[in-house]
Amino acid sequence: MSASLELAPPASAPRRKRQLRISVIVNMVAPYTKPLFECLAERDDCRLLVVSETPMERDRCWSPEVDLPFDHVLLDSWTTDLSRLAIGSGFRTRFDTYLYVPRRPLGALVDFAPDVVVAGGGGIWSSPANIAALAARRRHGWGVVPWWGSFARPRPTLPRRLAEPWVKAFMRTSDAWLVYGSRQAQDVVALGADPERVVLAPITPLVSEAPARERRPADVTTRYLFVGRLIERKGLDVLLDAFRRVDGGELRIAGDGPLRDVVEAAAARDPRIRLIGHVAGDELARAYRDADVLLVPSLYEPWGLVVHEGLACGLPVIATDQVGAADDLIEPEVTGYVVAAGSAEELREAMSLVARWTAARYEQAARRSAERLASFSVERGADGFVRGCSLALEHRTRIGRAAA
Repeated sequence: MSASLELAPPASAPRRKRQLRISVIVNMVAPYTKPLFECLAERDDCRLLVVSETPMERDRCWSPEVDLPFDHVLLDSWTTDLSRLAIGSGFRTRFDTYLYVPRRPLGALVDFAPDVVVAGGGGIWSSPANIAALAARRRHGWGVVPWWGSFARPRPTLPRRLAEPWVKAFMRTSDAWLVYGSRQAQDVVALGADPERVVLAPITPLVSEAPARERRPADVTTRYLFVGRLIERKGLDVLLDAFRRVDGGELRIAGDGPLRDVVEAAAARDPRIRLIGHVAGDELARAYRDADVLLVPSLYEPWGLVVHEGLACGLPVIATDQVGAADDLIEPEVTGYVVAAGSAEELREAMSLVARWTAARYEQAARRSAERLASFSVERGADGFVRGCSLALEHRTRIGRAAA
């Protein structure tokens, strides 16, 4: 964790005689949230219901899973594209900004009768289901807990600037707060959260143990890897500009999306660039195994699970200062580098530096990464969820007694 903010909830959550009933609202059940929900569903101290606003966000490359190992309700929602309104961030947000409007946002929650509703859909301010859950809190008596995976951008979009007063109101009136990492924790406190009830609940990909690899001699070509959707905010234009300035090396791009033509054109001009396309499962594991360095040049990345994946696979990671996971997972100059978002020159310099790493330095980085990642396990995320929800219920119960 970053030393700039201590997350210090009470050492033990309130002891309960029955299971804590938790309902979580999410945009969709994604591969990166499923491991956490599975872990929660297996616990004896809580009962979980996941409510999703849509089967799968548009332009995702994976298909929604139907047979889920936990209680799940899919809302019947209209989908509205807000990308034309999301201006002012410094990059285009097409294929990346949606509003889901459910016909009956509270039906499943009322039937389930949760103790706590975790508001994880739509970034709080753009989720009618979250808003409805907060509005119904007094009537149904449940606590409300934002699950915050975002942070303030240097140049927020127009809708976010307009919504800022509402976001602060949502935060100030919540009962506890769950956050992905230390940057998100600082953000919710700045928005009005009580630091005493801010609890870390990270999302974590399920990755196998770091694959056995033999670091090649230093004079052999360095293999750089990018993994992600081919959209504007991933910083692909900066990546291609930086790599153009790098002497030698190979750049492998794993992903698909609206900027595929841009990457294909770059690969046609430079034989060192190879577009792998969307990969998953064994193919993704192979891509990590065959790489030397993971690059995350995003202009804005609320968290960035690829950082976790790359480090878990024994790779140094170069990420920008607008990648949320970089604060907690990357140890600069030890397990990778953090560069300014949008700076092709800083990215080029970091790529050149890591290309000169020795085998011993790679081994040291892999060991340090494994130690740090132990604090961001699926079990740690589930513990945080239960602890944060217990604090929220205790807070809501205390308010109810005071009002009686």
